[in-house]
Amino acid sequence: MKKIAKVLSLLLLFVLVGCSASKVSEESNAKLQAVNYLKLSKRKREEVYFNFRKSKSAYNYAVNMTITNKSDKDVRFYLGKFIILNADDPDLEISSSSNKDVVVEPNSRVTVHHLFEHISQVIFNGPSGYYYLNSNHLLANLK
Repeated sequence: MKKIAKVLSLLLLFVLVGCSASKVSEESNAKLQAVNYLKLSKRKREEVYFNFRKSKSAYNYAVNMTITNKSDKDVRFYLGKFIILNADDPDLEISSSSNKDVVVEPNSRVTVHHLFEHISQVIFNGPSGYYYLNSNHLLANLK
């Protein structure tokens, strides 16, 4: 009787381990299948929304970003490719403080804290904007 109980316990353990391993691989596979934001069609990019919020830090400002994905695709962003540009000053380019990448699943949202750090108040007074990769991809104006 004890042998049967041990065998059943081992079988149950194998089943549980097998199920959890496949779930992890499915999640990582979905992350690999994510589409880079710039490879989305223009219509699909319009279904991805950005909200930038500045917050006062010790001496300057930090900027948090929330991405809301209303499209039907997993969308990948390389956080190091977010930049702040100023239309009046072509030499001004502020790069993101983060080098990670993030995947936003369909009908979900992700918040990135401190996407930009140590930003002077002066930057927020001019005609600057948040961009992805280059000046062709304006996401929002600075407020």
